[in-house]
Amino acid sequence: MDKSPNNCNGKDSVEVLAERIANLSKKVEEQAASQKAAVDAALTAIQVAKLDQERTVTVAFAASEKANTKTEEAQKESNRTINILQNDVVSLKESRSQGVGDKSAKTVDRTQFNWSVGLYVPTVLGLLAILYHFSK
Repeated sequence: MDKSPNNCNGKDSVEVLAERIANLSKKVEEQAASQKAAVDAALTAIQVAKLDQERTVTVAFAASEKANTKTEEAQKESNRTINILQNDVVSLKESRSQGVGDKSAKTVDRTQFNWSVGLYVPTVLGLLAILYHFSK
């Protein structure tokens, strides 16, 4: 074996291997640090996304609650209006029925009055005729 400085002897080989191992170790540490940074960035992104999702859900829930409240208020107002209209319809029916009843009662009263007059007038005329006849 040649012992020239260009040739690797045992001592040089160990130094070269140690240097290579140190370089590999450094690369592994750099890769580990890079991977840790990537994992940390991913975890941060996940946390941000989760917070955004929670905010979105909270906003959507609040909007839904607000919409439900407005819908309930509108339904109550609609129910009030319907109740008022129903009461108006009932009042109109009652007043119409009462008007028809009043007209019917007036018609019956008028008819009865006509019958009464129709009976009294001939009776009175008959009595007057009898009185006139006997007074002579």
